[in-house]
Amino acid sequence: MAAPSQRAPGLHRTIIFIDEGNLTGICGKLNRSIDWVNLRECLSRDRDVIETFVYAGLPPSTPEWSEFRHKRERFLHWLESEGFYVVRKQGRPTTQQAYKANVDVMMAVEATELSLELRPDVILLVTGDGDFGFLACHLRRRGIRVEVAAFENNLGEDLKIAASAFIDLAKVVKSFAYQKGANDEVRAGLESGVIGNS
Repeated sequence: MAAPSQRAPGLHRTIIFIDEGNLTGICGKLNRSIDWVNLRECLSRDRDVIETFVYAGLPPSTPEWSEFRHKRERFLHWLESEGFYVVRKQGRPTTQQAYKANVDVMMAVEATELSLELRPDVILLVTGDGDFGFLACHLRRRGIRVEVAAFENNLGEDLKIAASAFIDLAKVVKSFAYQKGANDEVRAGLESGVIGNS
C-alpha cells in the first residue's frame, strides 16, 4: 500500500471497503451479476485509490461444507489474482444447512485503524448495511469524507443519513456486460458467495 505521504496531484486519496456478502447477497436477490474488475474501475475513477479491500466470509472447515468452501476459496483467490486485498472471516455452523460469517466488526475496526494510519481523504464503503452508520459518523468526525455505494432500495437508513455521499450501484451494475467462456468459473464462484453470509 502507498505511504501516507504519497499523493497523486489533484486526486483524493481513497480506501475502498467492500462487504462481499452484502453485495453478492443483494445482487443474487436482484438476479444481477457483478463484473468485479469493472466495479473497482468505476468506483476508482478520478481517485487515488490506496487499496481495495474485500471482506468475505468462509464456510466452516467441516466435511459437509468442504465442496462449497472450495468454490468460495477459488472465487476469493481469483479476486486476489486481480489485485483485490481479500480479508477472510472463518464461519461457524448455525444449523446443518447454514453458517454465520459476519464481517461487520472486522471491517469497521480495520476501516478505523487504516484511516488513522494512512490518512485518506475518502473512505468508500460498498455495503447497504445500516449498521455501518456509526462507522461513517465516527470517520466523518475525524475529517474523512465517507461515501457509500449500494443499491438504493437496500440501503439502511442509518447509513444513508450518516454518509457524506451516495453512489447508486443500480446505475453502475446496469452497465456491466457478462462475458461468457473464461468467466464462467468466476461467475460460479460469485454465485456461491450469495449463500451463507449474513
